[in-house]
Amino acid sequence: MSGNWEKRQFDPRSPVQQPRSSLRYFIAGGAVAILLWFAQQYWPQIANSEANLQEARGHSGGLSPQEDAQRRTGDVRTVFSADDYPVSAAQNGEEGTVQAKLTIDDEGRVSGCSIVRSSGHRSLDDATCSILSRRARFRPTRDSYGRAIPSTMTTPPVVWRLEG
Repeated sequence: MSGNWEKRQFDPRSPVQQPRSSLRYFIAGGAVAILLWFAQQYWPQIANSEANLQEARGHSGGLSPQEDAQRRTGDVRTVFSADDYPVSAAQNGEEGTVQAKLTIDDEGRVSGCSIVRSSGHRSLDDATCSILSRRARFRPTRDSYGRAIPSTMTTPPVVWRLEG
């Protein structure tokens, strides 16, 4: 009779069942762990790229590209310091206000500078363009496909005034 027992098939209606393998639960748990790890690693990058895409599509609150560029970059006057005053201008007592139009390349660097409001002193005008070209950095303007494109902006007035 014991030999007969080994040959019998399990009845699916029987309350006594064969032990199930835990392998499928182990595989499912591993897959969930991998998915969670992937989400933690890449979710911030995906969310950030979606925000950049929306920004590139022009969701800037109705501002022109130049106004939007100025809003996103901050005040360019912060790149100047008191040590930047041209020595010849200081010796001659030259003061004035300069405003420049900047051409910004697709990497956010100043590729061109022209004076739109002169101080009346070439040394101050030249110093303004030189400093802005070397130090100012911007987030590039993007087209409707999200590609960086060249742009222009007019700086706020840069005031050169001697202290004392």
